Amino acid sequence: MRKLFLAIAAYAVLSAPAFAEPVTLRAISAFPSNLEFTKQFQTFIERVNKAGEGVVRVQFVGGPEVIPPQQQDTALRNGVFDMQMGPASYYNGIVPEADALFGATAGPVQARENGATKMLNDIWRKKLNAQFIGWQSGGIPFYVYLVDKPKMTSEGVLDLTGLQMRSTPAYKEWFEKLGGNNVMLQTAEMFTALERGVVRGLGWPAISYTDIGVHKFLKYQVAPPVWQLDLVIMMNGKKWDALPEQARQIIEQAAVEHERATQSDFGAIREREDKILREAGVQTVEVGNPALHRKIAHDLVWDRLASRDPSNVEALKAKLYQE
Repeated sequence: MRKLFLAIAAYAVLSAPAFAEPVTLRAISAFPSNLEFTKQFQTFIERVNKAGEGVVRVQFVGGPEVIPPQQQDTALRNGVFDMQMGPASYYNGIVPEADALFGATAGPVQARENGATKMLNDIWRKKLNAQFIGWQSGGIPFYVYLVDKPKMTSEGVLDLTGLQMRSTPAYKEWFEKLGGNNVMLQTAEMFTALERGVVRGLGWPAISYTDIGVHKFLKYQVAPPVWQLDLVIMMNGKKWDALPEQARQIIEQAAVEHERATQSDFGAIREREDKILREAGVQTVEVGNPALHRKIAHDLVWDRLASRDPSNVEALKAKLYQE
């Protein structure tokens, strides 16, 4: 009898299904780890890992030191990495609709509620073979920061004529429109460029300038702010489709929570950094015609999108932009 019991027990052990290992996803950021953008992304990763214990796990592998930001979308498409966070404007040559995020006045929570996020995901899947996971904006806008006292045109908008401005594809046309000269530099090069006088200003969101230390050289913040952070968390489409349904639900729920959380998190960071900016002696200068200043910046973004691919402009604009 004892032998029979042992035999049955052994059979039960051998025939029992093995516990599946959690799916591990490799994630990368377009920004260095010390920037708040990446810190917030890591908070999202922690949220996924906590809720997905035993099901799905995200491993953060690094930032620009691993692969340059402008090459990360290609690496994601090719499956080198599974998940990426960074500015959608870095790959708006492939996905022109990235400009819709940049030019938006609606935030991530509203975009998810009114169906804009689903539209964006359909576009990301078609053009980038990527799943649009979430929009890490927090409602943070962009300012122009200058070393020298800003000049205004007769129309009451910023005049950058002759100024060397640290730039990226996101700012290039706007700075040109305002008369500035674009000096295309990576984030890591900004400090040295300002220190050496290579540039006299830059465009940057209302947070994370203190992480880089550039506030030490800046003297003026030009208001009002424009645009909105276009930080997108996305995944390789094939990898997303291969995930168990439970893993997809965990990531989607984490994205919903993350989009809401960044509103308060980024807001607190903005208040903290604004205080540092004032203590460093940076003054805010309001342009003479704030409405025109904002209109020029936003119209440029939406017009650029319309010229590159008009097929989704009106639908996205209706959901994301209000003058």
